[in-house]
Amino acid sequence: MNAELEQAIIEAYACAPQDVIILHTLEINHKAFAHPARVARWGAPGPDVERFMCKLEKTAPHNPNEIVEFIGMPFEILLPEKSDSTPGELSLRVSGIGYELDADLEAASLSGGQISCIYRTYIHGEELKGPGEVWPGLAIKSPQSEGPDSMTAVGNILGWLNRKFGRKYTPNDYPALVNQS
Repeated sequence: MNAELEQAIIEAYACAPQDVIILHTLEINHKAFAHPARVARWGAPGPDVERFMCKLEKTAPHNPNEIVEFIGMPFEILLPEKSDSTPGELSLRVSGIGYELDADLEAASLSGGQISCIYRTYIHGEELKGPGEVWPGLAIKSPQSEGPDSMTAVGNILGWLNRKFGRKYTPNDYPALVNQS
């Protein structure tokens, strides 16, 4: 990260009101899920789970511009540097999944395939205004269990790094390549 950007972030954090809480959320999806699993980083899981109603962005792949429920549970996410010279790798650890996500994650592990994720931030108390930041297209790979109710995984944002080499160019997809005369 360059020095000017670091300084701007330091100033923004220093000026931010202390009572503003950022709500970090994940929308986890897999072909085996009936609907995406949505979690918000919040306290310890238990019988009385916190639930947050948040409005999604207009371009969301599931339930666009709708108010949906996120389940509060502890998770850690280490986002990649915002840089054009890094591969965009992230790491994720979700705790307490046994209460709410166990059946979905078991179905995903049995059926194989890639788990995708969307990271969003909201201002707590203003969730109905929509997300402040959205990182779509997080590809999660290598999820591993850390006991009966915890999962760790790594993933990336720049999925094009793992795309197969070669591409089929067709007139429907690339009409400018067709001779028009």
